[in-house]
Amino acid sequence: MAFYDEWTEEYRQELKDAGAQFSGNVPISGLNIAMQEVEGAYDEETDTGFTEKGTGSFLATVNPRYQAQSEAVESEEYQRFVEYLELRRPEALATHGALELWNQNQRGLVSGTPLFADQQGLIAGGTGGFDEGSGGGGGGGDTASIRAEMQDAFYMALRLSGIPKADIDSLWAWAEGELVNDPSFTAERALIGMYDSDAFKKRFPAIRKLNDLVEAGGTQRSVPTPGEYIAFEKDVMNELSRFGVEISEAVQDSGQGFDDLIESLYMNSVGFAEVTERLTTAEKAMHNMPPEVRDALIEWFGSDWASSISMKTFLDPKDDWSQVQDDIRTAETGGWGRMKAGLDAGWNKDLARQVSDLGLSQRDQWLKFVDLKEEELLYSEKLTEDEDLDYGTHGVRAAFDLKADDGFASGLELSDLITKREETRKAEFRGGGGAMITQSTTGFGAANV
Repeated sequence: MAFYDEWTEEYRQELKDAGAQFSGNVPISGLNIAMQEVEGAYDEETDTGFTEKGTGSFLATVNPRYQAQSEAVESEEYQRFVEYLELRRPEALATHGALELWNQNQRGLVSGTPLFADQQGLIAGGTGGFDEGSGGGGGGGDTASIRAEMQDAFYMALRLSGIPKADIDSLWAWAEGELVNDPSFTAERALIGMYDSDAFKKRFPAIRKLNDLVEAGGTQRSVPTPGEYIAFEKDVMNELSRFGVEISEAVQDSGQGFDDLIESLYMNSVGFAEVTERLTTAEKAMHNMPPEVRDALIEWFGSDWASSISMKTFLDPKDDWSQVQDDIRTAETGGWGRMKAGLDAGWNKDLARQVSDLGLSQRDQWLKFVDLKEEELLYSEKLTEDEDLDYGTHGVRAAFDLKADDGFASGLELSDLITKREETRKAEFRGGGGAMITQSTTGFGAANV
């Protein structure tokens, strides 16, 4: 139970009157100041009440994260870090704020690497200061200072773009080598030149390839930044997990690693929305596909669908996605025709695709197949009827009003023919006796005895 769930409506109203904002029963802003008015401001002599912010505020008593953050901001280490930023990194301080840089630095310290190489004395728990001068008097000191400043700028730029430390370490090894070979090498040149480094190409293969295409005039597509690349990787990974796809199985089925998959998705313009669409289609095919539809899919488009459909619809972005979707829609229509109308002979992939291409909903297709099933006996001609009509071909063309092609009459013409046949049989039935047809049954159930 949250701390605010126990508050009465009257108490909430007091807080609202004191400036607190609520969304339903949940306080969203102004709570610390409101608590000062309702419960009392902090009194140092009695050590009662609340401060406006920080560890002495109301939120610090109920929100451990806020309390921990407040303790950090009020610490001596944080104050020294801010002094360092004001002296050495004013642009970073103005751009990102002290607290964001502090949090970045704390995460770096966990792995043993502070955000800035020349701030060793500011590591949490340390007692050393920092040099307010130039960083050294001799030539060796100047070189070390230049190297440290370049490393700071390089690491900070890449961290803020979302690149993990392990990848930055690899890229820095390249940049440091360039600095040794060329003392005039700068952080700006490193950030630009890193796109050509082997370490960068290995970590972000699609970025380099897309840049090459853009430079050659072969594409107008936008090239992702390293941060966007990493975010896409995380999104795809999370989406695979959400659909229950094991990465190890995906790699085995597709014959490519996860890095290869991401590269292939980028190079084939498969965005995250299409990734989700592909996975949704795969899940539908794997778990919600009726046996009749699955049989049509395998029969008409190859037996490999039976074992690879889960990955085929996603992990092969070089496939024509529109063709994959069209195959599945055609198989669905084929399966529904078998389920609802009992179609078999004459019912094939080409005819099912013509029906599917009409764009009818599943419901509308089912209704037409049901109506067709009710007319099935009309396609078993009597000895006195000249027209030889096939249920699986002529019947479908009539039911869905398909256009005339390949020697077939139009659906409208076939529908008229069937209507006339039905009327003729009704007239004969009213005359009595029933009419013999070629499959030892009459056109209407009442005459079948």
